[in-house]
Amino acid sequence: MNTIRSLFFAVLLGSLLSGCGTTAQPTATPFAESMKGYELYSWQDGGQWKFSVLMGTNREKTLDEIKSADVVLTGVYALTSTLKKIPTGQYITWSSRETLSLPPDDIRSQVEQVCKDKGLILNISS
Repeated sequence: MNTIRSLFFAVLLGSLLSGCGTTAQPTATPFAESMKGYELYSWQDGGQWKFSVLMGTNREKTLDEIKSADVVLTGVYALTSTLKKIPTGQYITWSSRETLSLPPDDIRSQVEQVCKDKGLILNISS
């Protein structure tokens, strides 16, 4: 009977103490290395530039994939913050087609500089 009480007490104490620790905030998960690099797309929507960064594949992405709400980045700051999470040495292919377009030179220059600083290899094709 003493053994059961001791075991019960140990489990109870362990449960109480486990709730006393501090909660760690999740850290930003960097992008994984990609054998095919990453694909960058941009378009203007209502006066704002929107972007998406997708893992490279052997197939052409659909507009639905590119403009999916869970991958769209609004504004240059959101894009440059995302680019900084991609591992150094990765290829980034920035292309336009159909309803997609490349932004003005000042935005392109900002993106080029971030890629250069991060060690990303940027290829812009229209």
